[in-house]
Order: sequence, then structure tokens, then C-alpha cells
Amino acid sequence: MAFDACFLGAVLEEIREKAMGGRIEKIHQPARDSILVQLRCDSGRYKLLFGISPASPRLYLTEASPENPAQPPMFCMFLRKHLSGGRLIKVSQLPMERVAEFTFSCISELGDPVERRLVAELMGRTCNLYLLDENNRILDCLRRIGFDETVKRPALPGLYYQSPEPVEKFDPMKMELADWESLCAQPGPDLLAERLMEKVGGLSMLVCREAALAVGGDIDIRMDALENAPEKLFAFFRTHLENPGPYYYADSRGNWKQFAFCPIYQYGACQKAEDFTALLDGFYVV
Repeated sequence: MAFDACFLGAVLEEIREKAMGGRIEKIHQPARDSILVQLRCDSGRYKLLFGISPASPRLYLTEASPENPAQPPMFCMFLRKHLSGGRLIKVSQLPMERVAEFTFSCISELGDPVERRLVAELMGRTCNLYLLDENNRILDCLRRIGFDETVKRPALPGLYYQSPEPVEKFDPMKMELADWESLCAQPGPDLLAERLMEKVGGLSMLVCREAALAVGGDIDIRMDALENAPEKLFAFFRTHLENPGPYYYADSRGNWKQFAFCPIYQYGACQKAEDFTALLDGFYVV
């Protein structure tokens, strides 16, 4: 699966289109690593799933209705206290990272208008979900991380939230032809897929191999075997980043095995789901 930063960007755009301006009706925590936020919008009701499991981090609008525990966990109760009735006013993403921010317009216990942010970090073993105040202080988080000499970013109520360090790579959303020419001319791995993985942020190896297949006809194509690589790479990424889709590969038994924001042909036939909700519900069990 390729739930990389570029894929997350496509999912967030779908959330903006469907749920922006929605008000929070319900908040549930069906599992230790899952938060489900139900939003009431002009076009209907949507359920926003935050899957904060290090083994399978994800975030999307789901149609699933998982069973909830009889007694809501403490973090769930805390989110209800601060976010219930809040209106979703902004959805953003940290460049080239699997970090999404949801800003809600809420009313405090004193009746004053306040803004609260849910920040979802979907980065493997450091997965976490933070609730922040308007001053960027942590009100609480799903996983509290104490002070330790090995910890770069402690996560405790009262501390200021620290974003992950910026990614020092080419940003595929901003690359022009000259940037692709620079990437191809720079020293780096001989295989195109490995060069892309090393130099371009926000991409999974699955997507890098797919780009190599599209540009050079082989997922293991070498840089010295390519012709007009910058132009072809520019066209490939411009096409699929501007028009991402819910693509997936299924095996001969119909089991869904891989997904990405671009077509997947390296395994054979590629299919396309109705939307990202259908795609991700087809892969995950909440």
C-alpha cells in the first residue's frame, strides 16, 4: 500500500470537498488507535476516521460503523468536551509529510469562541493524534511521550506542539521541468526508482517504481538507459498529482493488494475505485 504524503493530500482534498463546514455531532473511539468523528454537513453526514496504528496508519472518510465500547476511553471523553459542536473550518497538510491538521471553530466552557486543532501524524511508530489550543499548546494527545534523552519531540499536555523537522527534498507538488533536469543530473542512485525515492519527498517506493515503469518501461530502469527523462517525469507527476485517483491492484482472487494515487501497472491490470472512501474501506477493517 502507498499511503504516502501525496496520497494523503488527495484524501484531504476529498475531505475538503465533502465535509468542509460540517459540525461535529459525535466522537467515538472504537479501538485504542482509532478515533471516529461524525460531521453533519449540508450534503449529509460523514464519518472521519483517524487510524493512528503504527502498523496501518490512515485517515479518511469512512462508511464503516464499528462497534463502540460501553465506556468511552478518557481521550475520547476529552475530545468530546473540547470539540463537540465545533465546525470544521480548515484542512491542511505539512509539506511532503503524512501530517494533517483539522481546525475547528468551537465554543469554550465560558461561552467564548475558540479554535481547536486536531493534528494527525501518520508516520509509522511515531503515529499520534494531538488536540491543540489556539496557542499551539498540547491539550492532550493519544500517546503521551515523556522527556527522555532519546526523545526529540516529547508529547505531554501543556507543552508546545513541535512539528516534525522539514523534509529536505524536492517537493513534487512544486517541481518544474528545470527541477526534474536537476534531479536527473545530480549524483545519486543508478536506478531511477531509487533516485526518486532519495531525492523527492512525499512518495512511496511503490509510486517511484510506477514512475520508472511509465518513463522507462521497467521498474528497474537505470538512469543511463533513459531518454528524455526530465520531460517524461515532469509529465507523469504533473498529470497524476493534479488529478489523483483511487487506484488499486487486485490479485486473481479479487483480493486488493496495493493502492496509490496513480495507476498501478507493475503487477498487471489496474482498477479504479469510486472514490477514496470506497478504496480505503475496501482495504481496511476499522
